[in-house]
Amino acid sequence: MKRISTLLLAAAISITANAESTKMLKLGTLTPGVEEPGLVAQGISPNGKYVCGNLEMGMGYFIYNLENDECVYDVTSDPEGAELRHVNNNGLAIGYNGPGITFSMDKVETVLETPSEEYKYVLGEALTNDGSVMIGELVGSGYITYAAYSANGGKWTMLPQGDSETLGQYAESGSTAKYISGDGKVILGQAGGLLGPSILWLQNEQGEYELYPLFTTIPEEYLSGDKAFHDLSPASVSDNGKYVLMTALTIIGDPYDPEMGGQQNYIPVVYNTETQDWTIYDEPQTVDEYGLGLRPTAIDNDGNIIGIIGIPNVASSGSFYLKAGATQAMSYLEAFPSYAEIFGLPDSVGYCLPTCMSADGRYLVGYGYYSEDFYDESKPAYWTSYVIDTRSDSGVAAPSVTESNVTVEGIYTIAGQRQQHTVKGVNIILMSDGSTRKVIIK
Repeated sequence: MKRISTLLLAAAISITANAESTKMLKLGTLTPGVEEPGLVAQGISPNGKYVCGNLEMGMGYFIYNLENDECVYDVTSDPEGAELRHVNNNGLAIGYNGPGITFSMDKVETVLETPSEEYKYVLGEALTNDGSVMIGELVGSGYITYAAYSANGGKWTMLPQGDSETLGQYAESGSTAKYISGDGKVILGQAGGLLGPSILWLQNEQGEYELYPLFTTIPEEYLSGDKAFHDLSPASVSDNGKYVLMTALTIIGDPYDPEMGGQQNYIPVVYNTETQDWTIYDEPQTVDEYGLGLRPTAIDNDGNIIGIIGIPNVASSGSFYLKAGATQAMSYLEAFPSYAEIFGLPDSVGYCLPTCMSADGRYLVGYGYYSEDFYDESKPAYWTSYVIDTRSDSGVAAPSVTESNVTVEGIYTIAGQRQQHTVKGVNIILMSDGSTRKVIIK
């Protein structure tokens, strides 16, 4: 029998500044990573009430109620670990604990049953706002995955897989279903398991899902030459189903050059399901210190995007926020001063990962490496999750993000030296309206 516990936290760590605030999520009152497991957030409910994810090192999984700071978790005994990947507005989450499962704030774990012995298990990925439709993969022999869904508690059914005429070389090699809109009408996944390009399943008027090979409609200029997409992987679907977010991989230079090769560059790509328009953010980004591009992770109902700059833990200059309609992304350290106070140093070197956002874009969730003082060995460092509330108590949005007429003009040290990003110590942020903000990173 697994041990399931509930904790009601007296207080969560938070810092409020400049009309937005950042809260760190903890399992209990002890030190994460030392006296208790840290929390690794993977999903937030569209209404912004619940956060789900896994315990540090895959030791289990959790659901966190942001309204009352109640955290429900399960410690797993499965050697492969456990994780909750998505949570709906009622606090029901889906993921895996060996086989696929759902888990609720009532501490009820339910195993997702395969439709036949032909499949090893179901891998849970996401579910609709009311929980009526769940998506994931049926895992077959050779661990080939097949995109599938379950409606109204019924048996898991394979989604249309396509053939060589619709999917070409990716036919008959498996598929995945990763993201779903709140009403269940749009599903985003991949052809060819985890190696193929993005595909959609759209629900028709009869309530049936039809395969839409999204990658076959890429604008012609991105099919060959220097702009060619070498990969187009799924990243997210907005809760209203309007925006499909993907990551395109381009290669700068000749990838077959034996001496120089080509440099990988990642680009956020958005497909509008209502207008069938593509938005491709291929303009060089000023926040991209290493020239590796932007890797998006989530999109809200207005088309605002979050993600990581470059490659996490390898060559990254932090997290980014890209407002819909803008051509240049902002770094989290520029956009959210309270976040910069807590995660300034680890974020600037790629040790923070934004993972999801609420449907209205108010709450931004992720996890990162934290210490009260990274230069003091007596202060423990550990992984922890965070929630950025981009609005003040009065509901007024943070000006650095939502007011397009006010932007960050520069970051300076207390001595007046211009910096590419915030650094340890006192940072003076100059805004385009002439105002300044002081951010202290300890």
